[in-house]
Amino acid sequence: MHIPENDQERVAALQTYQLTGTPPEQEFDELVEMASRICDMPMSAITLIDSSQQWLKAKIGLPHSVGPREEAFCAHTILDEQLLIVPDATRDERFANNPLVTGNPDIRFYAGMPLINPDGFRLGSLCVLDTKPRELTESQQYYLSVLARQVVKQMELRKKVLELKLLNDANSKLISVISHDLRSPLNSLFGLLELAEKYNLTQEDFKKFLPDVKRGFAAANSLLTNLLEWAAIQFTQTQLKFSQTPLRPLVEELIEENHLLFEKKQNTILNKIETDLEGWINVNLVKAILRNLILNANKFTSVGTITITARKQPDKVEIAVQDTGSGIAPERLARLFEWESRTSTIGTGGERGSGFGLQLCKEFVQQGGGSIWVSSQEGKGSIFYFTVLANRK
Repeated sequence: MHIPENDQERVAALQTYQLTGTPPEQEFDELVEMASRICDMPMSAITLIDSSQQWLKAKIGLPHSVGPREEAFCAHTILDEQLLIVPDATRDERFANNPLVTGNPDIRFYAGMPLINPDGFRLGSLCVLDTKPRELTESQQYYLSVLARQVVKQMELRKKVLELKLLNDANSKLISVISHDLRSPLNSLFGLLELAEKYNLTQEDFKKFLPDVKRGFAAANSLLTNLLEWAAIQFTQTQLKFSQTPLRPLVEELIEENHLLFEKKQNTILNKIETDLEGWINVNLVKAILRNLILNANKFTSVGTITITARKQPDKVEIAVQDTGSGIAPERLARLFEWESRTSTIGTGGERGSGFGLQLCKEFVQQGGGSIWVSSQEGKGSIFYFTVLANRK
């Protein structure tokens, strides 16, 4: 099977449309029906070719909506920008022994026009098929190419609608966090300052409130850091960049940056990730995840140990952040990563937060192609796990 030189980038571009594996949609069904009628063919389809499979977004007369890429006629179509016509598949060495020719649906004729997006990636095809040898007139070839361009325009329109929905959702979340979660620590700080002014507190009296002031600023700073990292991903339309990166140095950086916080609570931080262990990651995403999980562990641990480990699996790396802290109540575990049920729990040193960090971790982990989960026992500590890709797909 021939593969385009830019196939990894091509598949990545296809994934941004979020079309593979989705149910039928009227707009695409109508374009397939038009192709079938114009070309007078019993079978037609809009196909999308990913790294290993062919997905039929819309189809007429074809039995399956997914099949192996190596059997797909359209896998040959995406090798060029021109219309591919196979008058008689039994006489074409590329397809004569293809299961789709020797068995159901007994394809003989095929014509496919590649679906080329604005960046020049050939994502799949609009094709028509028959169970007997055929030809297409010049007029039919022309209209098939016109319809293929309309398919791409519909894909682009659908992508824009999805992006607008995501931005609208992100905007609503951002307003919610700013109006509630960020306002809370700032109001507390303002109240302390008003109190000091109203009662003309002495320097010694005001010092008594300094721990509360520091906790308020720490909570606001932590939330702002998370908000900025989250918003940068949500509102930036550029594609995330991934690279093969050692994982141990990322943890070392975070330990060094936050060592005063760990020392204040007399916690020992152990980085047990092997030096040569790497992942296919976006560095900013993984640092944000680790920062939240490690600082969260520190928040709920005093005079204890926080251990960061990682183990290689066939296609992913599983990273764990374990603490010997206060643990999590069973009723909170099931809803810990849900946006709607986020809550803030006071840390062992009186630290406050917004509960936003774990939702951010979940989103960042998913954007990196991984998953996140937790195990915990009250009074004995918690272990937060998340995965990253081990290698480039």
